[in-house]
Amino acid sequence: MPGYRFQALVTSLSSATHCPLAVWRYYTGRADCENVIKELCEGFALPTLCLEKFWATEAALSLATLTYNLSVLFQRHLGWQQKVTIHSLRFWLFVTAGVLSHPRGKTTSKLAVSQRERAWWRRLWEKILSPLPNCNAVENRPTFTS
Repeated sequence: MPGYRFQALVTSLSSATHCPLAVWRYYTGRADCENVIKELCEGFALPTLCLEKFWATEAALSLATLTYNLSVLFQRHLGWQQKVTIHSLRFWLFVTAGVLSHPRGKTTSKLAVSQRERAWWRRLWEKILSPLPNCNAVENRPTFTS
C-alpha cells in the first residue's frame, strides 16, 4: 500500500504482560543505536579514543557523546526533521569565517557568507535567537538560489 509503512516485530516478551504499543515503543527507542555508534565512529573518531589511561579514554568518550547529544539538540531546536551528520554541520555552520566586532559598544558578528546564502543564515539566526520555541523551522541545507 503506497504511503504506508509496515513493520513486524518478533519478541520474547509476553503479550500478557506487555501490550503491543509498549513493545513497539521499547524497540523503536533502541532502533537508532547503530546509527549513533556509526556517527560517533565517523564524526568523532571513536575508534581512536583509546588513550593510555582508562579514565582519560572514558573522559574522551564522554566528551564525544556529549558533543553528539548537543548537536542533536541543536538540530531539534532548529526544527530539522532529518538528522544531519557532524561533517555536514561542520561544513555548513562551524567553518564559516567571521569577525566579532564592537561598534558603539554592541557586539556584532560579521560572517563571510555569499549573497545567495544570506537568507538561509538570516532565518537560522532568527530561529537560534528566538526566546520562544515556535514552529518556524529552518531547512536543513542552505538553498542556493541566484
